Amino acid sequence: MPASNVSRATDNGAKTPWLWLIAFALPLAGLAVLLARPEIDLHWEHHPSHFWLVLITAAINVALAYVTNVVAGRQGDARLVLISLTFFASAGFLGLHALATPGVLLEGSNTGFVIATPAGRPSAGRAPLSSCAAARCCSADSSA
Repeated sequence: MPASNVSRATDNGAKTPWLWLIAFALPLAGLAVLLARPEIDLHWEHHPSHFWLVLITAAINVALAYVTNVVAGRQGDARLVLISLTFFASAGFLGLHALATPGVLLEGSNTGFVIATPAGRPSAGRAPLSSCAAARCCSADSSA
């Protein structure tokens, strides 16, 4: 490998922690600004926009579930199947939440809109926890 490639790889590795620090610090700085000056926090409620944003997010989750499942099949990794199930479960609850948006397809507030998010988070969160448990189990088996 030429020396220029080695130095370039080293430089990229040195920049990575700063990029992560910035990625985590910016939302915290935004939160601090909103807590310090609550008057600049705007309230925006537009049900058709909410419907489309959440429905598009659900569709992206379906695509991620499909791609992750294909990769899991190619690599024969059951942990990736669990991650795929996480994306798919999230897509289902996001889709329910979008379809139940008040005033878009259904009149007024309804149970599907209210319960989809609190029920979906723990439901979708079980698969990645299982994946972590499987990773610990696999690493314990390979080290023995």
